Amino acid sequence: MQTEMQSQNPDGQRETVPDTAMPAETAAAIRRYIEIQREMARLEQEKEDLRNLIAKELDGQVPASWRPTLDTKPLVIMHGFRTTVKYDEDILRERLGGRYREILEIDGTKIRKNRELVRPLLESILDQVGTPQASRVESAIRSGAVTADEFRGAFKKTTTPFVSIRIDAASGTSTGV
Repeated sequence: MQTEMQSQNPDGQRETVPDTAMPAETAAAIRRYIEIQREMARLEQEKEDLRNLIAKELDGQVPASWRPTLDTKPLVIMHGFRTTVKYDEDILRERLGGRYREILEIDGTKIRKNRELVRPLLESILDQVGTPQASRVESAIRSGAVTADEFRGAFKKTTTPFVSIRIDAASGTSTGV
């Protein structure tokens, strides 16, 4: 069975390259995995639509925590509306100037994105806000800053299977496993 992989040529253009190394059983599993991903996305959207419809119907009619019975099954229904606000940070930064900091809260996502910028600022409290990371442990052992013996019995290693399959929206074909 012949499958295809995408790669980038020296001119920066995407090109499809045949890949005959994938066993038919693996290709079938990947195809089914992609089908399931699509179905799950469809079901998540349907679930969201139903949740919104139910919340709208129940708004103001019953308590926010409701315990009805449906088809002889007891239910717990908690409902309400969650409001999310997304600020235009550039506009606020410009308008508020130095006062912008008054409205900020620590954002873990931004810290992760800017970890190299943030790390030097956190060095003095790293033992309180940091977590050992395998790649840094390996690097410290290689450099001689610590020894492997110091880690014996001080960690638990767990291996779990991981597969990531996604559809490349630009081309409509799958890439990577």
